[in-house]
Amino acid sequence: MQRFRPNTSQGHLGGNHWHDHGRFFVDVEIVCETNADGRISKVTFPDGFDETSSFGERSTVARRSLVGQTVVEQNHPLSGRVFRRLVADRDIRTEAPKVNLVLEPSGEGATNTVRRFIVSSNEALPREVVQEELRVALNRIMGREGLFSEIEVQEHDEDGSDGPHRWEIFLGEEAKGLVPLTSSGSGLKTLILVLLNLLVMPNVERRPRAEYVFAFEELENNLHPAVLRRLFGYLEDYAVENDSPMFLTTHSSVAVDFFGTSEHAQIVHVAHDGESARTATVSCRLDRLRVVSELGVRPSDLLQANGVVWVEGPSDRVYLNRWIDLVSDGALREGRDYQCAFYGGALLARNQFRAAEEAEAELANLFQINPNVVVVCDSDRSSSGTDLKERVQRIEKEVGELPSGHIWVTGTREIENYLPGSVVAAALGRPDLPDPKQWESFYPRQRVRSSYWEGEVGRNSVDKVDLAAACTPHTSLEAMVGRFDWKARVTEIVDCIQSWHG
Repeated sequence: MQRFRPNTSQGHLGGNHWHDHGRFFVDVEIVCETNADGRISKVTFPDGFDETSSFGERSTVARRSLVGQTVVEQNHPLSGRVFRRLVADRDIRTEAPKVNLVLEPSGEGATNTVRRFIVSSNEALPREVVQEELRVALNRIMGREGLFSEIEVQEHDEDGSDGPHRWEIFLGEEAKGLVPLTSSGSGLKTLILVLLNLLVMPNVERRPRAEYVFAFEELENNLHPAVLRRLFGYLEDYAVENDSPMFLTTHSSVAVDFFGTSEHAQIVHVAHDGESARTATVSCRLDRLRVVSELGVRPSDLLQANGVVWVEGPSDRVYLNRWIDLVSDGALREGRDYQCAFYGGALLARNQFRAAEEAEAELANLFQINPNVVVVCDSDRSSSGTDLKERVQRIEKEVGELPSGHIWVTGTREIENYLPGSVVAAALGRPDLPDPKQWESFYPRQRVRSSYWEGEVGRNSVDKVDLAAACTPHTSLEAMVGRFDWKARVTEIVDCIQSWHG
């Protein structure tokens, strides 16, 4: 509905509603907050924007109210939906019978809800919802961890009193019979509570599942990773099939790995500095996360790491991990203090390290995977006077502008040129070899007549990763410290990684 009409004047606003008021709010980003009853509680305008009316305070109040109503009435995807939540501190306990069915975020009311569906003659509470639909879903998620033949409730009347007794949920297994839920782990209770929210409560409230929004906190608590993955798979299928948005809070790498490459999921990182919380959407492209997964790096390794060290390929990772270990005196370790990932050599031309508002749409933005970055590039120079390739110059500039970024463009042609000849010789079980020269080609390559590997080692082919692994045990700080700018540049990387710890 148009609030500021060009053919309307006077009233509380004063003047022409469009010309004197509405047109000033075009393309202005406005945030409107509402109370639980849907009434506007606060309207916020951008810093420096003057929302006051020249027609006085009364007009300003009316103007602000109309702007708020316009914003609130926009068709947000979550508008009009029912919100159901399951908190991290949850449990299923024995309960006294009640007619009203209410399932609290803590799990209170779960036993009574199951009881009513199983024992009630009310046709609106069909037994099959719990005994069949919920049980089948539970078995699907549990997999080999458990196969339940029935879900029942029993009354505890051991005290002999005539008052209302407490009821408990029992799960039936062929080998064990009926087992009380209180004797089961909290992980199983979590699964039942999730399924009660998804499958049972829409029946209780007589609403279609498409009207719901679900929020589940820390589902990983006390769940085996294999069961957790099956649960996430079930939740994704449910959300897609029923058009039911879900919000999951988690510290689990299983969740990040599972949803990191899902086309239906979005990952939002929440950080707290002790005073306030802030969020950042991890807007990395799905194909990029799939690629790093194929290279043996899990999405959680990148998204939950202190920072990412981007290297050309697997052999560079082997060298750099050893060098960081030497210079940090064993204080830094991959997987705990940082994570290595591969950008693929020449594929660097298709990547960028920029803030979202400055990024180019056609380039994969590796900065948004993790803002703490170190990039290591071969210079590929044939002499000190040779220009760097354009892609390396661009990345060097981008990373240099990052507050938590660092780039090392090697002061040699390739990273292997830093290796002392003695280390290469020891790795190959050969007599001493001369040190590689600063700008010579280390490996055989097209359009290069000779290389260190061909001329000094006497071979035409090499497995780079095997060589790196063979060199590592023979690489010492004493052997490396005199190799060009090696000590200074690796020290800079160590200092950068240590700064990520805050």
